[in-house]
Amino acid sequence: MQRFPHQTLVPTLILLCAIALGWGAIARAADSPQESPDEGESIDSRITGFRHNRTVYISSPRGFRRNIDNWDQEAEAIRRRILVATGLHPIPEKTPLNVRRYPVVEKDDYTIEAVAFESVPGFYVTGNLYMPRGKHGPFPAMLCPHGHWGEGRLADVENGSVPGRCINFARQGYVVFAPSMIGYNDSTQLEHHFDHPLWGQSLMGMQTWNNIRAIDFLLTLDAVDPERIGCTGASGGGTQTFILAAIDDRVKVAVPVCMVSAH
Repeated sequence: MQRFPHQTLVPTLILLCAIALGWGAIARAADSPQESPDEGESIDSRITGFRHNRTVYISSPRGFRRNIDNWDQEAEAIRRRILVATGLHPIPEKTPLNVRRYPVVEKDDYTIEAVAFESVPGFYVTGNLYMPRGKHGPFPAMLCPHGHWGEGRLADVENGSVPGRCINFARQGYVVFAPSMIGYNDSTQLEHHFDHPLWGQSLMGMQTWNNIRAIDFLLTLDAVDPERIGCTGASGGGTQTFILAAIDDRVKVAVPVCMVSAH
């Protein structure tokens, strides 16, 4: 019979004891679910207690309850956290867009043209602009960021068509801009990688800034009603949608699709 060496047996026993004690504590905590801290309490229960499947969290460790009266304060706190996390706090200076628009493709009830503009000096956001034809503005505008599909903003597959969505909006009377994510289609100045910083900026931060500047671009168009700006996208485009709407008040309607994630 093979014996465990002494050097292995002792650490193994210690580990097993620790696991047993840990599970025992979790089971005891599960039998008596943690209550939310009282109003004004300064200790966060997430620091002092075990987390388990009966743990209940609220928006704030100090007993915050969401309602219409203090939502503005909570929204500002969320906005600040997003801006800090994406490297956009304080908000960078907005430099000239230097918009370039290319020949128009004309259809019966809409047009499509390629657009490029500088979100920061020397870095171009590229995309397609869809405009209603035969209608009178000003029109509502819709930003349509795409998800992680191989064809990017040109993806036209069974479970989703970015051009189809944009054409549909344009036919209904929307001005639509579909930008490429960084590293997709003709946005080739940077690769689409999240594992390295860009001189103090993250790819997520740069992409978010591109979307902020995309709203700036839409507002340069005489055909756009500045009080009716929306944003919608699926998958990674859904992420971009709710991040943008949380930090940019110009977005009046946001429809993130197929994206609920902690990452």
